[in-house]
Amino acid sequence: MDWQGRMVAAIDWIEAHLTEDFDVERAAAAANASAFHFMRMFDVITGISPAEYARRRRLTRAAIDLASTDDRIIDVALRYGYDSPDSFARAFKREFNCLPSEARRPGASLHSYPPLSFTVALRGDKPMEFRVERGQALSLTGIATRVRKANGENFIAVPAFWERADADGSFAALCKKATPRRLGVIGVCHEFDCVTGDFTYAIAIERPDDRSGLPERCVDFEVPASTWAKVTSRGPLRANFQDTIKRIYSEWFPSSGREHAGTAEIEYYPDLPDAEALDYWCEYWVPIR
Repeated sequence: MDWQGRMVAAIDWIEAHLTEDFDVERAAAAANASAFHFMRMFDVITGISPAEYARRRRLTRAAIDLASTDDRIIDVALRYGYDSPDSFARAFKREFNCLPSEARRPGASLHSYPPLSFTVALRGDKPMEFRVERGQALSLTGIATRVRKANGENFIAVPAFWERADADGSFAALCKKATPRRLGVIGVCHEFDCVTGDFTYAIAIERPDDRSGLPERCVDFEVPASTWAKVTSRGPLRANFQDTIKRIYSEWFPSSGREHAGTAEIEYYPDLPDAEALDYWCEYWVPIR
């Protein structure tokens, strides 16, 4: 079964189990993939985690049941996995801006999240420049923050984190301690949550023997030896890099037959003067198996 068929099978599994607690392992098994690879593919392509998709669909089904049946609110709440009317009411209020009881009033305004129709477009009209290389384990140090994926918060939080690092001198301090002619200062996404998609983001360098001058909040961490798919993004950073990452998951992975190894991803930025220049290039490294 191709990747599109595998993702459709996972969607079908989620739809058939909306009255149960979401289980990312079982959803991934329907796609014949590891939980991590399934989560990252789903998350990057759709913009939401599988768990968030299941939550939205569960509340949509609950709203339909409330509006079209005489079932008691507590029965609807229990049917869709809420252990009390209060917890159901809070979730319903956050999603629809009204209480479950108000959803039954004539003219109540609700919205619906329909089931996903999953299509992976393998266009091939724009080439992807990549190489596969085996890399040794990396001992890194850097400043880190925990990033939420919900509602695209990561697209705001990560650039803001770089701006703060530049403003408070942390970036300059890391640059001074970076190993010449090697990795330099990199971005690292790691410690992914397979359910929510949340992750730890670090601005990091290879760990130096002499730690003097490093920002006080630096933390040490390891990236295991990996086989990397190193995909090149060309052109101004802001206009191209996020699109390159999405194409890795929507085009490169489905056509390559490889899967994500479940470890850290690396943003490699060469020492070039202007990240917004037309001839700028950088790379996104994804660990594969």
